[in-house]
Amino acid sequence: MDVASVLSNVAKTQNILKLLTFLQLTTYLWPPEATVKDGESADFVIIGGGTAGSIIASYLAKYENISVLVIEAGGMGEYETQQPGLFTYLRNTEYDWQFRIERDVTMKSQDKRVIQQGKVLGGCSQVGFLGYGIGHPRDYDRWAVITNDSSWKLENLHPLIKRTEKLTDEAILNSPDVAFHGTEGKVRIKKYHSGINDGFFEAYKEMGINVINDFNANHTFGYTNGYVTIGQGNRQSTAYSFLSPERDNPNLRVLYHSVAAKIIFDENKRAVAVRVLTKDKQYITINVKKEVIVTAGTFKSPQLLMLSGIGPRQHLESKNIKVVSDLPVGRNLQDHPSVVMAHKMGPIRPVPPRNPHEQVVQIMEGRVAVAERQKRADYLLRSALTFKQSSLLQLCSFVFNIRDEVCDRIAKSTSGREVNFVTHLLMYPDSRGEVILNNTDPEANPIIKLRYYSNPRDIERHAIYLEHYNRIVNTSYYRRLNAEFVDPGLEKCQGLAKGTHAYWKCYVLEMASTLNNFVGTCALGSVVDSELRVIGVKGVRVADSSVMPEIVGAIVQATVNVIAQKLVEILIKDYNLSAR
Repeated sequence: MDVASVLSNVAKTQNILKLLTFLQLTTYLWPPEATVKDGESADFVIIGGGTAGSIIASYLAKYENISVLVIEAGGMGEYETQQPGLFTYLRNTEYDWQFRIERDVTMKSQDKRVIQQGKVLGGCSQVGFLGYGIGHPRDYDRWAVITNDSSWKLENLHPLIKRTEKLTDEAILNSPDVAFHGTEGKVRIKKYHSGINDGFFEAYKEMGINVINDFNANHTFGYTNGYVTIGQGNRQSTAYSFLSPERDNPNLRVLYHSVAAKIIFDENKRAVAVRVLTKDKQYITINVKKEVIVTAGTFKSPQLLMLSGIGPRQHLESKNIKVVSDLPVGRNLQDHPSVVMAHKMGPIRPVPPRNPHEQVVQIMEGRVAVAERQKRADYLLRSALTFKQSSLLQLCSFVFNIRDEVCDRIAKSTSGREVNFVTHLLMYPDSRGEVILNNTDPEANPIIKLRYYSNPRDIERHAIYLEHYNRIVNTSYYRRLNAEFVDPGLEKCQGLAKGTHAYWKCYVLEMASTLNNFVGTCALGSVVDSELRVIGVKGVRVADSSVMPEIVGAIVQATVNVIAQKLVEILIKDYNLSAR
């Protein structure tokens, strides 16, 4: 079996799933398609019904005499978006923006990479990896310093986290760690405790690394089984958890397959309307009574602001766009560069049939510091055992976009063996990318420059962290299984002694990928203020992953949920909203 045959099977499965959309098996879950005419009004126009937009819309629609209109570029999620076990089939579909990254001089081997972002109600929470984590308290302390607002400290955000979560994991519910979680929220989270990772936990203990129940304010280092956003057999997207219960609410309308082209300002720089391109390719204008809330994500939110005249003056003027507010929109792009690694383990064991209602693989998560006295971890590790070559190849080539010939070599050298498939994330990179306009067409994707490892310090650190993790091959557990690191035969690394720092630096640049944790392009403190208002204009706020001034040390979905809840809290106060 090779990549070509696996990708052929993936395409066949995607076509079968596409046929299921005609049955409209899940259409009943979502708000119906709204009919909106040119010149109509809404109190709040939410641009992007993704992870954050779904939460915000669901809360605002609960309040008396409040009209909410969501402009969503994608459509309703269908059967495959609700089944956790089918997430690996969602790439390169109608649910995915399929953004292409710009050529990167540092990582030339990754020139043609396509990155996944949700283009569907619920956004990335509807198509992503189902991971869940909050990050370290110091991550949010930095935000509080940047904004000069202590309400952004993690201790002050905890009530919002609890309001979002519905922990269903019995082991954590019956432990002191439950104090850090919500049990009455809408997003169900849990872990898997099958024992499949016990051997790895034994190895980590031998390496002097703690094995813990839960990452929270008291336990920030170690390894554990990872949380997943799965409940009652369904993916717990924010569209499913928050927006679906409001689907019949007359205060809420959703315009699907429609793109916000421009926010219109009056002479006082107040947002008064939004220009929208509908699915029928007709432009309409929606008048705004209160505010425009931009929740289109790290790439599309800055694009809309720039098309509306909010952004770097020189760049906007080069596109003949009138400048409304000169701000560093699109700058400060961050991600967790994620290096893929494979370990050949023991002979393949029998596994139960794949259940689409559960996670494809059981994730193990680690947050590790190289120096024992550090306050925060250096790297985040997510790994899973694969039992079939087809699963390994699909993850390697289709999900993580590693070159096909490299994935084929890994599969060939691990035939008949289980594989520990590792993604090794640099938690706090110094490198920064940017998002700029390609042109003034709202349907065109922006130019994305990730610039991974443009700061040489990131390459040095990531190589050190790979060396640190790969010590696991010397543990008793690995020796019992005759387990080993799989050298993928990277051409550019030939001639470098395996395991040396020079080899790992080369390996980093050849095997880097992403878990799609993109943030920072409309950052707190420079583009929006501490109450998420766009600086220099009135009536526009941004509340999604783009506002994170510095990336958190975790999968970012939970943090996006918190940002959305934070804005809801602010709007309730500012408008003295009262429930129906």
